[in-house]
Amino acid sequence: MNKEIFISFFLVGMLLSLSQFVLASENSQEQNSSWKLETQGWSIQDHMAAAKDKEGEAQSLQSRVRHLGERIAHFDKKPHFDPKGIHRNSMKLIASTLTGELNRLNKEIAWHFRQADHAKLTE
Repeated sequence: MNKEIFISFFLVGMLLSLSQFVLASENSQEQNSSWKLETQGWSIQDHMAAAKDKEGEAQSLQSRVRHLGERIAHFDKKPHFDPKGIHRNSMKLIASTLTGELNRLNKEIAWHFRQADHAKLTE
């Protein structure tokens, strides 16, 4: 009886978390498209300034990902500091999230540079 209740709660929890994961990915696509609409009509200098700002953020994120990678490697070399792997796995999750954010920032930087180049060509 207890096993059946545990399994049913586990399945309900998985269904709820899966729906949240799907909704989160849809929101990011909507945010990217609304972000592109908001930046239409910018000048060349605006695009270049935004790209430089985003590059600073990207470098900061890249250093954080590198630091997390070093910490993960430390725990891989010395697993007795984290015998259950809780810290290592949480750092891997954080690093993957930051890497996704870094990829998004790099896409925005490239888009700003493309828009600035396109504006220069049309002048």
